[in-house]
Amino acid sequence: MNNIFDIKRFGLVFRKDLMENLKRYTLLFLTMFSIMASVIISMTWNYCNKLGESSHYNGAAHNLALLVFISFALLAGGLLFASTFMTPMNSKLKRISYLISPSSNFEKFFTRWLIVTIGYILAFFVAMWMADALRVGIISAYYPDLEIKFLDLTKLFNPEDVYSAYYMAPKNVFTFLVFLYFLLQSLFLLGATFWEKSSFVKTFVAVSVIIFVYIMLCRWAILLSYEEGLDGFGRVLASFFHDNGNIVLTSRQLAPFLSVFTLTNWVLAFFRFRESEIIKRF
Repeated sequence: MNNIFDIKRFGLVFRKDLMENLKRYTLLFLTMFSIMASVIISMTWNYCNKLGESSHYNGAAHNLALLVFISFALLAGGLLFASTFMTPMNSKLKRISYLISPSSNFEKFFTRWLIVTIGYILAFFVAMWMADALRVGIISAYYPDLEIKFLDLTKLFNPEDVYSAYYMAPKNVFTFLVFLYFLLQSLFLLGATFWEKSSFVKTFVAVSVIIFVYIMLCRWAILLSYEEGLDGFGRVLASFFHDNGNIVLTSRQLAPFLSVFTLTNWVLAFFRFRESEIIKRF
């Protein structure tokens, strides 16, 4: 008998999680949809009010503004949802039910990982599409003379890898941001295995302190190494990202480091998850 992973047993664990938390997941989805719909409808409404009915609608600029908001919403929601990783064990009754479940630690962990990582991203884009459809329908009905278009996701990054007013970011910068998202998500998932209550707040504070200390240590090291002082510190930081308008650090250079840290956090989260289960069992 395979005591680590069995596809049928994993399917039952996954189904059990969805059935037991269906109401909570539905409420979270509706909340996410409502927030996005309210914000993007308000953004388009205000933009159209400034234009006036006889003005030309600049869809490219507005599309970029919406994409920036959607990107921040994806990040914020992903970190918040990752903090709910240990929800099945946050009460005595849930903990007992979870511990007596006839499945392996890896199957339980992998189920939760899929839901808060891949499941969240899929749910987010479904909610985004629904919110965008609602936006187009409402604004088009109120401003029939304007051609209100759906979000153009192809403008998320510039394939030519240069900065442009029509794209949110160059291709390499966008790829870096994607890897950075998964790194931050893995940190908040790991934090959830340490703090079951107020996990988001505690992890946010811990990560902020670590980043601040790291930046200050780098700053002091650079100040001691460069005679220009703060100007030298600024030039060193800028040199990592561009040199006369050209991007220096590419996703190829940064992706391996971010991937290693992300995978490390997920592995640590698994071992912490397993230890937490053993501790709570006794």
